[in-house]
Amino acid sequence: MNIYYDSEKENWYTASTGNYFFGSSNNPLSTANPHPNHIAFPIVKNGKKIGPLIGIMVARNKQNKLIGNSALFMGLLKQLQQYSGGIIIIFPPDNLQKDQLTGYIFCSTRNKWIKAITPLPNIVYNRVPFRKTEKQDVFQTAVSFLKEKGIPFFNSSFINKWNLYELFNEYPMLSEHLPKTSLLEGKENFVTFFLAYNSIYLKPVEGYKGKNIYRIRRENDHSISISTTEGTAFFSSLDELWNQYQEEWLDKNYLIQEEIDGALYNGSRYDFRLLVIFEDNRYVLTGVGVRQSKQQDVTTHIPSGGKMLAYHEVQQKEHDLFFEKLVNHCGTILTKKYGFLGEFSIDACVDKKGNYYLFEINAKPMLFDEEEIEEKRCQQLIKLFYTLTNFPFKNKTD
Repeated sequence: MNIYYDSEKENWYTASTGNYFFGSSNNPLSTANPHPNHIAFPIVKNGKKIGPLIGIMVARNKQNKLIGNSALFMGLLKQLQQYSGGIIIIFPPDNLQKDQLTGYIFCSTRNKWIKAITPLPNIVYNRVPFRKTEKQDVFQTAVSFLKEKGIPFFNSSFINKWNLYELFNEYPMLSEHLPKTSLLEGKENFVTFFLAYNSIYLKPVEGYKGKNIYRIRRENDHSISISTTEGTAFFSSLDELWNQYQEEWLDKNYLIQEEIDGALYNGSRYDFRLLVIFEDNRYVLTGVGVRQSKQQDVTTHIPSGGKMLAYHEVQQKEHDLFFEKLVNHCGTILTKKYGFLGEFSIDACVDKKGNYYLFEINAKPMLFDEEEIEEKRCQQLIKLFYTLTNFPFKNKTD
């Protein structure tokens, strides 16, 4: 079944007889014969409801233009075309209105995004890329509005690293896999923590992509080294180092964490990026990415010079068992605390002694560089959209 959009009149209609309801609207669609200038979209029927209309919430940049992960959105559109149908609309939180929203839908015949007005969506996927946007009243108002309307909304927000540590530390099965961590409160606890471990990391509690991370070590000559992805500097004492960096660290809110002596592959350390998506009433491991430090060894993030490895190069039965134990347990706890996530990623590693560590949860995973993981991710998300909106899905190739 097709649905049609008249971009001049900003109106949706169907050529099928009978009352059909689009998105979350309680008003039936208009009926008319298709016009050559109108845009056709294949959609799915569920009784008298047609859709799904999938909203993806993004943000505006300083130039007031919409900004989001366009590669992910196109991947989702590609997968949506493999199923029976549906429509994705991209919109900022302030475009939600009483019974409609204004955003952008992709027109395949014109190969571009076009502005459109639609009813309220069946579901909203939060891909707002900025923490500051989520703290604004307009975002909070939009979230409350969707909740009042009973429209499924995920992933609800970014996760603060310190809040995550405190949450997981309450659960013995997870706390045993957490590196020793403390909130940086001042010079005293910084010095105490460093003297306890002699090799530590400082990470911003609201950081991302491995940015603004510092590794501090006591060297054999008793000097103190501090390394970033840009390089290494040396200080003769902790006092000297603290005086140099205290303003930045205390201004941005950092946590302190013991350095884990990570396992090596071909002489360089590596860690795991686990993609987890909700499926069949549980959180399921969708893909495993492996990142290895190369140009610098402070982080393994690829934008900072890290290298991508295929999981089979380092795969072990013990790794698989740890992942299996970890993913659904994390998802259940996170959902209880933050609401339904739908998807998240985990940063983890194994040390040289075979102990496993959980570093971070990302509630809004960035693109995976592994094409097969990203393709499966989009497949699973589209299935999840169908499931949560009660529309039947069927792959056209089945």
